[in-house]
Amino acid sequence: MKYRFSVEEDCLRAEMVGRETVAETLEFIQALAAEAERSGTTRALVWVRRSRPIFRVEQYRISEHFRQIAANRDARVALLADSEEVRAAHEYIEVLARQNGAAVRSFRDEAAAREWLAAERLQSQEKR
Repeated sequence: MKYRFSVEEDCLRAEMVGRETVAETLEFIQALAAEAERSGTTRALVWVRRSRPIFRVEQYRISEHFRQIAANRDARVALLADSEEVRAAHEYIEVLARQNGAAVRSFRDEAAAREWLAAERLQSQEKR
C-alpha cells in the first residue's frame, strides 16, 4: 500500500493505492488524521485506488474515527473510488458515519466531491 497527501484549496487531498488489509486501512486513517492536524485542514478528499473493499467497518472500530470527525463541526470528508466495489463500501461507510454524526459522503466523481466540500466550507464561513 502507498499513500500520499497534499493540500489543495484549503482541502487535504489523500490518495491511497493498493490497500489490501484492514490494518493498512487503519494505518492510512491514522496518517490522514495526523496530516489533517499538521496542516490545519478540516476538509478531506480521499481517493482510494486499486484497493480491496472493506465492508466489516464496525468490527475494526472505525466508527471511533467518525466520532472524532463529528467532534469538529467544520470537518468534512469526501470519499472517491476507482471501482464499483470500493464505492459500495464507501456508501456503507457513509451510512455509518452519518449515524455517528460525521459529515462523510461517497461520490462518483471528483468534481461533485469538491463542490460539496466547497459548499460546506462557504456555509461554515457565513455562520461566523
